[in-house]
This record gives sequence, C-alpha cells and structure tokens, in this order.
Amino acid sequence: MDKNEIYDAAFSRWGFDAQMLVLNEEASELAAVISRFLNHRTNIGKVVSEAADVEIMIEQLRHNGFGSEVDNEKERKLARLSRRLGVPANAPAQFIPPPFELIDEALEHMCMAKGLSMSGKANHNRQAAAHLRSAMGRMMYAAQLCIRDAQRQEMAKSEKQPKQ
Repeated sequence: MDKNEIYDAAFSRWGFDAQMLVLNEEASELAAVISRFLNHRTNIGKVVSEAADVEIMIEQLRHNGFGSEVDNEKERKLARLSRRLGVPANAPAQFIPPPFELIDEALEHMCMAKGLSMSGKANHNRQAAAHLRSAMGRMMYAAQLCIRDAQRQEMAKSEKQPKQ
C-alpha cells in the first residue's frame, strides 16, 4: 500500500477544504469517544480506531504541504511541556520565518512544479503535485502570518487612540 498515492487520490477527488473538514470531524469523533471511554460507555478499541482516523488525516495534512509547520509546532509544544515538567529539552528555539521568505520558497516550488509538469511524464506529474502542495502550504502559512501581523498592528493602533 502506497500512502502517498492514496493521499494524492484523496486530495485530487475531494480537495483541500473537504479534507480539512474531515480532519475536523475525525478529531471531534475522537474527543467524543474519549469522553465515552472515560464514562465507561465504550472500549479502548473504539478510542484506538478514532485515533487512527485522526492520524491518517494528519498525515494527509502533512502530505499536502504542511509537514514542516506541524513539525515546528510539535517542537515548540514539546519544549513548553519539557519546561513545565522540568525535563531538559534539546529542542531549538522556535523560528518563525517572515512571510516574504515563505513566499519565495513557494515560488521556487511552483517553478519546479511547472518544469516537471511540462515534461508530461507521470512520475514528473506526481513530483510536480508534491511541489505544488508544498507551495500551497507555504503560501497559506505566509497568509496566516500576514493576518496575524495586521491584527497586532491594528490592536496596537487602537490601544494608542484616546478612549472617548
């Protein structure tokens, strides 16, 4: 079984937004079954089954261009957990790239995808799709950072204005 081929087919058939909704649904189902398990109304097998569904959807998220973002967040959260527990962590300090760097990386991936897709070979089209997913992930991350910066600037501006 080739997971990448399966994830490509899912992305092709349903698209990114639909897959994000399925991730939301699966995560909600996992939360619900954990509550039932803690109330002794289901068994661990159901919890494991829902956890597997969530893991598959997270793997698809990674496959569709968000792997490095997930890894960065995991490192940050593990470092925070290690501080809370007093356990030494070897995690590096979190680095959030500026949006323009993410955009540059996305453009590089798009150029590589264009070159690969122009060859017309099946394996090149798969590689092109991987580059396009990486580009999409970087662009969405850049958009999120731009919105976050805009919100911070707007908040700072409103705090400076005199209240009436």
